[in-house]
Amino acid sequence: MRFFSPNKKLCSPILATLCTAFMCLVASPDIVADEAKFDFFEKKIRPVLVEHCYECHSTDAGEVKAGLHLDHAEGILGGGDSGPAIDLSSPDESLIVKALRYDEDFYQMPPKAKLDDQVAADFQQWILQGAPDPRTVTTSPKTESQPADHNQQLRDSHWAFQLPQVAALDDQPPSNWIRNGLDRFVLAQLRHDRIEPSAAAEDDTLVRRLYLDLIGTPPTYEQIQQFRQSGTESYDALVDQLLNSPKFGERWARLWMDVARYSDTKGYVFTEDRAYADAYKYREWLIQAFNQDVPFDQFLFQQLSADRSDFADDPDELAAMGFLTLGRRFLNNKHDIIDDRIDVVTRGLLGLTVTCARCHDHKYDPIPMADYYSLYGVFDSSREPNDPPSRLRMVDDANPKDAPIFLRGNSSNPGEVVPRRFLLAVAGSERPAFQDGSGRKELAEAIASKDNPLTARVFVNRVFGRLTGTYLVDTPSDFGLRSEPPIHQMALDYLAVEFMNHGWSTKWLIKEIVTSATYRQVSNFSPEMYEMDPENRWMARMNRRRLDFEAMRDSLLWAANLLDDSETGGKSVDLADKRMTFRRSIYAYIDRQNFPSLYRTFDVASPDTHAPKRFDTTVPQQALFLLNSPFAKEICFAIGQRYANDTRSIDQRLEAMLKQIFSRAPTDQESAWLHEFVETAGANDAKAWSRLAQTLLLSNEFLFVD
Repeated sequence: MRFFSPNKKLCSPILATLCTAFMCLVASPDIVADEAKFDFFEKKIRPVLVEHCYECHSTDAGEVKAGLHLDHAEGILGGGDSGPAIDLSSPDESLIVKALRYDEDFYQMPPKAKLDDQVAADFQQWILQGAPDPRTVTTSPKTESQPADHNQQLRDSHWAFQLPQVAALDDQPPSNWIRNGLDRFVLAQLRHDRIEPSAAAEDDTLVRRLYLDLIGTPPTYEQIQQFRQSGTESYDALVDQLLNSPKFGERWARLWMDVARYSDTKGYVFTEDRAYADAYKYREWLIQAFNQDVPFDQFLFQQLSADRSDFADDPDELAAMGFLTLGRRFLNNKHDIIDDRIDVVTRGLLGLTVTCARCHDHKYDPIPMADYYSLYGVFDSSREPNDPPSRLRMVDDANPKDAPIFLRGNSSNPGEVVPRRFLLAVAGSERPAFQDGSGRKELAEAIASKDNPLTARVFVNRVFGRLTGTYLVDTPSDFGLRSEPPIHQMALDYLAVEFMNHGWSTKWLIKEIVTSATYRQVSNFSPEMYEMDPENRWMARMNRRRLDFEAMRDSLLWAANLLDDSETGGKSVDLADKRMTFRRSIYAYIDRQNFPSLYRTFDVASPDTHAPKRFDTTVPQQALFLLNSPFAKEICFAIGQRYANDTRSIDQRLEAMLKQIFSRAPTDQESAWLHEFVETAGANDAKAWSRLAQTLLLSNEFLFVD
């Protein structure tokens, strides 16, 4: 614990709690990643420029009007005859925004007709972000497909589009550090870079790490003691025990709910019911799938095409298709709904930003517009029936159809019709057209295939990042040409290959990682190690991680013996409601349109779109919630009242409290400090014990996992 004053007396409870709260907050990345900013540009800004501006303000326009090039970043920043088109210091006064708003004292663009007010607002927001723009002078504004040989060259040259290969390490020197196959590849890369890995963490740390990572709550004091007495084989046995716990599925289903942009509501839909009545059934399916260790290839197939599986008449299995059907409804705009489904499938399962090709060929990856509209045809040939057995399912249309390319993304301007088929970047130029119904079944089979180089890699990377805090590929949903090659590519490929060889077993994959020496390292580091690798990209140590929202809230309830573990599944509950609920946090009601500030404060993934990974922010509201919220007060009061009414001695009660909250006994020095505080504040005063409980719960030791 690190919340006592230098003179060995406990600080004022409020001061101590405040100090602890802010000490536990660590430096973190920017809230908005560059990838998200570029996605905003690609979806909101570039399509407008292509459709309405390039005709007069691009290199291909011949005589560029007003000397203003809008087809590359340098042109839009430099501006034309009237000066820079954007003003980063005053976005509202930017010339391009004023033109789009049709200000009376300025040029009104485009001249034919004023665009919707939202367009000007989007440009203003983009400029407020710093006007991120990936285009260069050489970027072509044309929508025609890139030559096939160019795309093929990109496909053949990028590591992520090659099948994973496991290299031989026969000449690797022996090492007592290695515990399994993963370690062999991690250590080989570390030694290549002349870095030494860290030693293993102590038993108490490892057990707590395992419990929080696998089931989302800490171990009890008794469980740690039992582990210590179990002998050398107890670690693997504990891993198996936690993987077989029904709480494992509740913990790990939340990872996939981030990928699937889960929500209980549709977003803004005007007059119709905003709620998805059966959304919770998709969550229940996920929990059961993780608990039963459904092979990941089947896990994906069910979510894309359960209506074409052996379970087509089972409503519980058809709920798997909530992966597709629980997205935002965009005022029931069909084109945006399909775009969202293409996005969640391609970024979520393949790590490819295919929706960047909605209005133009992808500017980096071998993804032409034709590929986007090939997938568009698949989902346009599917529909959501309202009749039983499941309201979450999709079925194929009786007459599936291919889709035309919408030139510049405009559905009113159809071009060449393209066949429904898989992506060139994955399957190559000889891929056949889909012939079976809409093509969703064939799409699912192509994605969940050993011949696909991306699916296993992408999932392995997500699991590794969830367990360690370091992703082998730091852009989990973008394995394209903009992604940095993984430092530990051999380790990534080893896990991907063995994952598939072990029947696509998620539990095998998790066990391989958590039993490795890589995972079992200490999180401490020297100044020299930090200077060499501050982000721990080489994995020469473990990361110290703040508990995510679900683990934090569940652990607080656990510490007060209030966590309701009596039931698995069921409908969602409102965690932000003043009426306190004791259910696990995975059962939170997620409202897209009114996403609670509590979830935003603690970095819960937004349900608006697929989330590659959660941000890790540091804001005062996090500490203030733990200090002042009714939820935190209820937790602390429950603990404080119990110990105030306890008839044991002060020291016995203090020892019991630390064992309950920290799963360990206090040191002699801690006992002396705590005893002095309780005796001064009142040994039978519930408020005094509540303040002490709050101070302990706000400490680094409770809110972080080492």
